[in-house]
Amino acid sequence: MQEEITKHSEKIYKTVKNSEHTLGEKVKEIIIEIFIIVFAVTLSIGLHSWSEHKHQQEEVSIFLNNLKNDLKDDVKSLNIEKGGYQESNIGYEKILALTTLQLDSIYKSKGKVNFPIYSHGQVINIGNYEGFKSSGKIGYIEDEKLKQKILNYYQILAPSISEVDKIYNDFLFKCFDKMIENADKSEEQLYSDPKFKKTIEFLVRLGKNNIRVYDQNVKPEAVELIKEIEKELNK
Repeated sequence: MQEEITKHSEKIYKTVKNSEHTLGEKVKEIIIEIFIIVFAVTLSIGLHSWSEHKHQQEEVSIFLNNLKNDLKDDVKSLNIEKGGYQESNIGYEKILALTTLQLDSIYKSKGKVNFPIYSHGQVINIGNYEGFKSSGKIGYIEDEKLKQKILNYYQILAPSISEVDKIYNDFLFKCFDKMIENADKSEEQLYSDPKFKKTIEFLVRLGKNNIRVYDQNVKPEAVELIKEIEKELNK
């Protein structure tokens, strides 16, 4: 492009210096050369913008495909974690329902009380999103509604999952601390302790709350986002 501009600029200069042409002919030739330069620059800018836009949208397409796979994995993980909460709650509720006489009977018969342990970790896949966002490419997504849904999912819902799981794990570790504190006592005494039972009761409540957060807040949004992404990719 630079060579073309230089070439036509030289033509303009030669035209101005050409003593054989009249002023009218010079003006006509200069206008033509200027028009060629303007047209070439405009065309070059247009082609560059088109090529850059095409490249950006290819990156968006790859990102959305990866994000769709992440979201499908998220839904599976949410179901697994929900199952973990449900199974743990059943075990905790059985412990809470045990009377002193039932506990006495269990330990006299050399039985054991099963204390469920299910520590909840990272549920939402954020790697692809964080990579695309940190590179400043989120703005490449032209569908504003879709972009806002993605931002809402990863900036509001994903952190909420981590937060409710963290609170649950904190209470689970409070139970472990209580077990360690009472290591010199029998399990029967531990499971009869009102403070220990109250901590378990809170575990059950938190588990039910987290299931609600999974089922009513995060999972429906993940499923809806998958549909929106597929719709965008099929345009």
